[in-house]
Amino acid sequence: MEPGTLVYDPRLSRVGEYQARQGPYVLLRPVGGGREWEADPTRIRPATPEERLSAGVRAANDRSTGRRVFRYVPYSITQDASAEPEYEARCVSGEESDCGATSGPCSAPEDVEEWQRRHTQETRHTRYRRSFADYAVLAPV
Repeated sequence: MEPGTLVYDPRLSRVGEYQARQGPYVLLRPVGGGREWEADPTRIRPATPEERLSAGVRAANDRSTGRRVFRYVPYSITQDASAEPEYEARCVSGEESDCGATSGPCSAPEDVEEWQRRHTQETRHTRYRRSFADYAVLAPV
């Protein structure tokens, strides 16, 4: 086994980094550092991905200086149906500098396109930067 390999010690229900073999035991160190402990080499096994992740989060919590606690939680991200998205365009045409005229926030892309048509008719400007903004909601899976 290579030094640094993450293994699970069932005697302590703990994940550790394999350090070396010492007599009839192996030396393991907590993930993120700390005091080594001896484990029976016949009982340890490679840590599962979930055990490795949990040990990494625990090490991050131990390093933290405040009262923050980090936990891995999978989330899904969806558009907030209770909030209207916003569309906007800004004219970036001009000889030496941008025109800078804006449509202002609109609730539909068609409104922005209509503003662009009118602005082009009035000024002959044809280059716009368009923006879209919405609100997102994260929910645990």
